[in-house]
Amino acid sequence: MAPSGLMTILAVDDEANSRKLLKLLLEREGFRVITAANGEEALILAKVEQPQVILLDVMMPKLNGYDALRRLREDQDTAAIPVIMVTAKGTEHDIAASFRLGAAFHIEKPYETKDLLQKIQVALRLREQPPQT
Repeated sequence: MAPSGLMTILAVDDEANSRKLLKLLLEREGFRVITAANGEEALILAKVEQPQVILLDVMMPKLNGYDALRRLREDQDTAAIPVIMVTAKGTEHDIAASFRLGAAFHIEKPYETKDLLQKIQVALRLREQPPQT
């Protein structure tokens, strides 16, 4: 668990350079960043670390992002963690799949840093809101 007050983001991407870039960018913004190289690692880290937001690539070995998102939503320990799909897949079908599976946002690579940071801030606010009854 992160030290109090420090928001944790789990960045999941099979490309090492993408993980490094996200880690540098987000740490500069004051986040604690943990990374995973595939969906299987992401599921384990999400359950153990309980990040406030997950950035999830789609095309990965072992377990792709859509299957990882489905499993995150099925697990009561990770179901409420906002997930932002960050992927090169940007067709209407891809975007619809992300939202159907429970993603908060779908961002297409290459993305604007400002856009990613704004979506993270919105996702953090969504998580803080009590569920509607």
